[in-house]
Amino acid sequence: MIRDRLRRLAAEALSRIEEERDASQLRVLTAPWVLPGNSAPIRDGAAVVDSNGVILDCGTQADLLPRFRWAQRADLNGMLLPGFVNAHAHLELGGDADIPERGLRRRLRAMRDLRKETEDLDPDSREARIRSAVRNSVAAGTAGVGEVTDSLRAVRSMSREGLYGVVFHEISGGSKRKAAKALAAAAVQRAGIVPWPDGIRYRLAPHSLHSTAGTVVRELLALALEAGATTAMRLAEVEHEHDLLGLGGDAARAVVDTLGTLLDEHRTVGPDPLAYLESLGGLNEQVMLLHMTTASRAMVRHASSAGAPLVLTPRADLLETDRRAPLVSFLEEGCRIALGTAGAGDSVLREAAELHAAYPEIPSLVLLEAATDGGAQALGLHSMGSLQPGKSPGILHADTGRHVPDDPAGWLLRAGEPDVSWLVRPAPPAAHAA
Repeated sequence: MIRDRLRRLAAEALSRIEEERDASQLRVLTAPWVLPGNSAPIRDGAAVVDSNGVILDCGTQADLLPRFRWAQRADLNGMLLPGFVNAHAHLELGGDADIPERGLRRRLRAMRDLRKETEDLDPDSREARIRSAVRNSVAAGTAGVGEVTDSLRAVRSMSREGLYGVVFHEISGGSKRKAAKALAAAAVQRAGIVPWPDGIRYRLAPHSLHSTAGTVVRELLALALEAGATTAMRLAEVEHEHDLLGLGGDAARAVVDTLGTLLDEHRTVGPDPLAYLESLGGLNEQVMLLHMTTASRAMVRHASSAGAPLVLTPRADLLETDRRAPLVSFLEEGCRIALGTAGAGDSVLREAAELHAAYPEIPSLVLLEAATDGGAQALGLHSMGSLQPGKSPGILHADTGRHVPDDPAGWLLRAGEPDVSWLVRPAPPAAHAA
């Protein structure tokens, strides 16, 4: 198990540092609250971190301070927590991207226009716009990201700003011939980034079942699964998707036309996208399902039994379809949940806050974990997402002033724009991990 290996390495490193008693190698950070990201908040907590940003221990001050009297120490107010993980972003749209349009077809047109506007910019202006999005994301506390892209334009800016994660290079094409052209174009884009930056993994990903030929979907998913890698796919995003797959209806085709995708080899496969994905070998814990806004309870149960991670983008989904994904059903069926923005420089914490306002009955800690460890696990970024020994997720400080909230996770989600800043930046995840 990766987690067990990380714990073992952390224990070995800590043993060496304790033996040497070199204070320059160790810092102890304390706060009234520590939110580990994958477990209950720790009152009067502390995190022990080495000079490389690796968490060596996390617990109560009462347990840790006597042991590390000799180490550097910083006492802070508020709370400590791991960096956020945005499991579905579009940083390539740029820092000024604003798509407030409601309705799927309007938003698709607006995104298409924005992409064209970005393409028409001179290279320096385009890079500046994208870098602004990346910087905004980092400033909002994002440590890891799943960049869903058809251009790879954000990769260099991500590398320069120390934003790590996975780049999902989407492939569309309603026929094998068109998909082959898309794959060739993707290969040229990938070859144009030399050297490929550390800490950013590259994955080919089919766009969706209604825009990518089934044979191509099967091949792309098989490539990822054989490599033990995580990939992603949009699924059950809108009702028209059910219509198109099940009936080939005119309304659905109008949406596809808006995307500019022609389904030369389209055939109806039935109204359940999840069953169709499973028939293509793509329903398992290595394939992130993006959106799932229109999923039925039976589909939710099916996804849960397969262990597939679900990535929700609440604010974008509300604008596109005027509805949210059935979060309560997801949780009741035991689904793995992560959060994304489906945008440029936005904060995934805002997505969690949106869900907290819409579903006050759901514990705030569940939503905060979806914005941290949930995203890390979905993306296969096992060194991120929680303050667990052996990980290097980055450490954020949320300043609450003199106030010490009784419910720290709830305070974060209700604070509007909480004052969050970096104490320790994350280290790049290993390139070979899934």
